Amino acid sequence: MDLHPTEDQRMLQDAAQRYLAERHPPAEAHAAAARPLPARLAQWREIAGQGWPALLAPVSQDGLGLGLREAWIVAEAAGRHLLSLPLAANMAVLPTLCAAGAAGPAAQWAAAMMAGDTYFADAVPRPDGSAFVEGAGEGVRALAVRRTGARALRLELLAPAAGEAGLDPTMPVARVRSPEVLESVDLEAGPETWTLLRTRLRLLRTAELLGAASAALDAAAAYARERRQFDRAIGANQAVKHRLADDWMVLDDARLAGVAAAAALDAGAASAERDSLFAPLLAAEAGRRAAQNAIQVHGALGVTWECGAHLYLKRVLRLAASLEAEASRSELLERIWEGGGGGPAA
Repeated sequence: MDLHPTEDQRMLQDAAQRYLAERHPPAEAHAAAARPLPARLAQWREIAGQGWPALLAPVSQDGLGLGLREAWIVAEAAGRHLLSLPLAANMAVLPTLCAAGAAGPAAQWAAAMMAGDTYFADAVPRPDGSAFVEGAGEGVRALAVRRTGARALRLELLAPAAGEAGLDPTMPVARVRSPEVLESVDLEAGPETWTLLRTRLRLLRTAELLGAASAALDAAAAYARERRQFDRAIGANQAVKHRLADDWMVLDDARLAGVAAAAALDAGAASAERDSLFAPLLAAEAGRRAAQNAIQVHGALGVTWECGAHLYLKRVLRLAASLEAEASRSELLERIWEGGGGGPAA
């Protein structure tokens, strides 16, 4: 399996990095999350103009028909620039909306998302009937996907909920005790459809986490080259440079695991589901370590509001918590041992 990026993938990466650096720099991420809906929708239209939400949607329904490797590139760039819109969740759910058919509410939701007219917050139903919503805000409807049977899914469009700053101030969230369902669609689908949806979302969240952690590492390395003590850069000290090098290695290991899993999924490999479990297992630990160490390298500056390192740490912690809420470290290890989704932990 060739994991080297193609020319098209390199062009996509350059375009994503360039656009986000210009239109959503990390320094403005906190303010961007608090913008009114018209401003956020204007940015979503620009993102839709890039084609990113439609990357995984089939060509027959006006999507780009690309694979998860391309979606991984965009999600990682979004994490690196602390994008305050739930792009990864929208990319992951769009193929499921398209699977509901070319007519009906789900098709309308998909068309509006790809056209840039709207985006959807990501709602995670809880056993007690409540929902946790990421990307919430006034006027922002949420999408929830429930598995209602062995061969049945329900797509629910939920009423907007006021967003608030949670652990990650760059991504507004809401806890809704009794979400109001505006519309719903029942979809007859085999277990593979649910598995594919969860696998896509798991890998794209992993990519976003690694993007934020890598940006934190880059900021720490840049600071270590500039900050001088006793007439020499602090990065010349082994205690600093070895730690940064170790962080780069563990992040690179997690990234390679994620890219390999994305490639396996695109190729339809039998091992794709199992391969997708390694990336979040490695990324959650590596990301937390790199982001925490970035604050340590900045010293006293690292614990000030003026230093952006804390925003990377909070993005990493939120995404790691989201990944581990779906499957803890011990559950991931058990599922890997059992061969993917067939073990008791699944």
